[in-house]
Amino acid sequence: MTRVIRRDAVRAVHEANAMTGEVPCWDAGSGTLWWIDVQGQRLLGFSPKTGKQEVHNVPSMPGLLALRQAGGLIVGLEDGLYPFDPAKGLGNRLIAIEADDTRTRINDGGADAAGRLWFGTMDKTGSGQPIGSLYCLSPGLRLRVAKPQIGIPNATAFSPDGRTFYFADTPSRTIEGHDYDPGRGEFSNPRAFVKYTGEEKPDGVCVDAEGALWIAVIEGGRLERRLADGTLHTVVELPVSRPTMPMFGGDGRTLFITSQRRFLSAERLTREPFAGDLLAVEVDVPAGPRRAVAF
Repeated sequence: MTRVIRRDAVRAVHEANAMTGEVPCWDAGSGTLWWIDVQGQRLLGFSPKTGKQEVHNVPSMPGLLALRQAGGLIVGLEDGLYPFDPAKGLGNRLIAIEADDTRTRINDGGADAAGRLWFGTMDKTGSGQPIGSLYCLSPGLRLRVAKPQIGIPNATAFSPDGRTFYFADTPSRTIEGHDYDPGRGEFSNPRAFVKYTGEEKPDGVCVDAEGALWIAVIEGGRLERRLADGTLHTVVELPVSRPTMPMFGGDGRTLFITSQRRFLSAERLTREPFAGDLLAVEVDVPAGPRRAVAF
């Protein structure tokens, strides 16, 4: 039987009114949950222990956050990847990504066990054309295209043993699982992990210690916990219809959830006062391995 966590167990912890809140990233060193407001061009920080909130403006739309093994974060902006130090701000660009294509921006990503960064690009103009790509950036800043013709890259994650790679091109409404070779950094054997219908689509995901996938369901108003075989185990009812991504933080048993207010009518915004805020809920199974990029 599917377990249901009611919406009254979910709390709003950081009021930000983000147009598109996205890619929560837990920095255990500083005790900060970092996240972004894409259209608002903001990097946001929240400390669960102290309640401290931070806002760092960035020069273009962010779409990716990842931990660095050396400390700090990697931030994906419209023209490439940048280091970020909370004390010093944004550093010089590490590598250009489609910098000469004004139609695209970076969206979503995650590190594998070897410190590679897997991430995607997407159309930012609203045309809906599949002009993005899935990339792999290896230590030494070796970049390659792993899959072209992507619409909206999302759900980038790895199983705890590092041998399953998850990815979704959101317009397909399908999250795929793949066999992954962590030594070579290559995936194969794609198969449907879960497929949605109607208006519902998968957005961001995270993985827990048991290898289950936590999925934000856009227009579904919920998180789903699905076991490694795809079985629906837990549903978390949310006070927002457009959750974008969950991420473990704090004590490792707190799920933080970003959300979106963009595309909501005035009537829907009245019904969803927490849309665009950072939410949190306690769960039983702790976080999976925390991985960081090696550059």
